[in-house]
Formats: sequence, C-alpha cells, structure tokens
Amino acid sequence: MQRSERIDNHTIRVATAWWNGELTAARLPGAPMASSDVTQLSRGDLFAEAAKLDADSDAELLRFLWRVLAWGSGMKLRLNRKRIRAVADSPSAAVAALRQALKVACEDPAQAYEALRPRDRNAIAYLGPAFSTKVLYFAGRGALNHPCAILDSKVAATLRDICKWTSLGDNEWPTSTYVRYCALLDRWAHEESRRFGRRIGIDEIERWLFGP
Repeated sequence: MQRSERIDNHTIRVATAWWNGELTAARLPGAPMASSDVTQLSRGDLFAEAAKLDADSDAELLRFLWRVLAWGSGMKLRLNRKRIRAVADSPSAAVAALRQALKVACEDPAQAYEALRPRDRNAIAYLGPAFSTKVLYFAGRGALNHPCAILDSKVAATLRDICKWTSLGDNEWPTSTYVRYCALLDRWAHEESRRFGRRIGIDEIERWLFGP
C-alpha cells in the first residue's frame, strides 16, 4: 500500500458542530475549528494545516490544537470540554507551551515532549501523552524524517501484546520512555526501508501498530 493511502488519507469523522459550538461559547481564539460542512479530517489535512501555520499567531496555534483534538477524538468527545476549559482558564500559558513544542518538534522529541509534559505533568490540563504526541507528530507536516510519532493506548497495546515490548509501561509515559519509543520506531523504519526499497517514515510503523 502506498504511503499516501495509508497515511495522508487516514481520515476520521469529526464532530464539527460540537467543536464550533463549544469554542464559540468559551470565546476562545481559533474558532471555528472547521466550516460547518466539514464532517471529517485526514492526516493530510492536518499536515497541510501545519505547513501554513503562523506560529506567531495565537489564534492559528489554537486552531491547530482544536483540529488535532478533533481528529484524535473522532466522535468520542470525552474530556474535550475540560480541555477547552483548561485553555480558557490560562490561554497565554497554553499558547506558550504549544509554541515551544512546535518550535522544537522537528528537531528534538525530548524537548518537544517536555514542553507539553514538563516533569511528567500536563502543561495543559487533560492534554496527556496521547494527544500531546499527536500535536508533536502533526507539527512535522508529514515529512518522512520527522522524529516525533503518536503514542496512545492502542499503539502501546500492540507494542506490549504483539511485539512484546513490555518496558513501555502504562499510559503515563515519561519523557525518557517517549524518546525510547521514537528511537525504536526509527530503527524499525530503517529496517523496513531496506526491505521495501523506499524510505519508510516512522509514522508508517505507528500506523501499523495502531491497527486498521
């Protein structure tokens, strides 16, 4: 299967009306999350969003966050109202954390992860590793050499149950664990690149771990 089909076209149905209503009610920058006729988002959509992102704009940074959250949540909206409220309670701190994370995500997974998970705590309440790593991943704009990968419970379960990587631990992963995870996927991606005769991104390994 081609990368574009497996990665760029990985599409999730999103609750656009819910997001736009909640963001408008909270009076937060970055609304609307999408136009009302948008019912789904793909990885490719978010790569394109990241490519044109003005990191100096608070509104664009937050809109990027809302879209990543919408894609990552799909129609399961648990905790998203609390995430929105957490940003509303301290928008400047949330934007600062996002800006720092995106600034270093293409160079240093450890620093990027620390920006959103300082000292193993959420910089933005309720934005834990699963969603933080989605932000870091999409910051790469789909580049094959991007060093940050998504790490969530489904990926972790496959690593533990199928790949027998038992040292990953539970879902409160410290920075050192995330760095080991990205390094593991990078090694596997290089091995698969030699096998297939084309460059394989670490996100293609993550996508396999995530499942259908």
